[in-house]
Amino acid sequence: QELAFFPPFKEGKGSSATQEVPPTMRTASVVAAALLISLSSADAFLVAGTGCLPSLQRSAPPPPPGRLVMQQGADSSWNFRRFARTFTRFNGIPFLGPLGKAATVPQPAPQTRGSDAVLWGFGGTSQSEFDNLWAPLDDVVMGGVSVSDISRTPDGKALLKGVTSSRNNGGFCSARTRNVAKPYDLTDYKGIAVKARSSIGMRYKLILRDREGWDTVAWCKSFDLPAGREVDVRVPFSDLVPVVRGRTVSEGALDAGSVYSVQIMVSKYEYDGALNPNFTEGEFELAFGDV
Repeated sequence: QELAFFPPFKEGKGSSATQEVPPTMRTASVVAAALLISLSSADAFLVAGTGCLPSLQRSAPPPPPGRLVMQQGADSSWNFRRFARTFTRFNGIPFLGPLGKAATVPQPAPQTRGSDAVLWGFGGTSQSEFDNLWAPLDDVVMGGVSVSDISRTPDGKALLKGVTSSRNNGGFCSARTRNVAKPYDLTDYKGIAVKARSSIGMRYKLILRDREGWDTVAWCKSFDLPAGREVDVRVPFSDLVPVVRGRTVSEGALDAGSVYSVQIMVSKYEYDGALNPNFTEGEFELAFGDV
């Protein structure tokens, strides 16, 4: 990315002549894009005559259906292939310009349920539709080794299942939707709600985003779940806190007329570097219903 964004430079102070970036540097973005795409979809990265690079080689057979198998509790080291898959799914290939824009999904039609509107529901959703909409987003995007998976359960819920690890300064797992192509207008509603059950008592975060893109302001609210009991979590929009990369920012209020995505996270950290007081590192399962 440093090569891809390397700017033209002046030949001397006061000179109007501009030297073009060398051809090898101009093509760096294309090479980087090809690498990300290939590693996000390939089972392994092959090197001619030498086989697989150890750090990128798949080290275990596929897990049995319905079960997520973690390697040594989490990835043994930072997994570039998993990073590439996550990065390209949610952020596209930004150094390709408009051609590299991340894919969006059509806005699922809201379903009325009493005075509520179901935006992201699981009943009647096919497996391919679910997989296209939801995906894990873990600390691999910042060099961590935590790992999770999200699947649809037979009783019409979503199951986020994984292992958190604080190695490499990480410590979070989450499930996030792709951005909808046309944002939801929720100005007639007061908040967001979801029924959730955790395998162990922990504090989670519910997150909305009101702008296009991946690394935008995250409107967050932390909530505690007891072990093994379903809780109806209801969060007023006015309680959401604007956060960018774990730091609170001054942003006014959520634009309820422009909601693009939802995310549910478990993290070692709260906000501004403070530790989550209700967090247990290791295996967890979070089942949640319609949002």
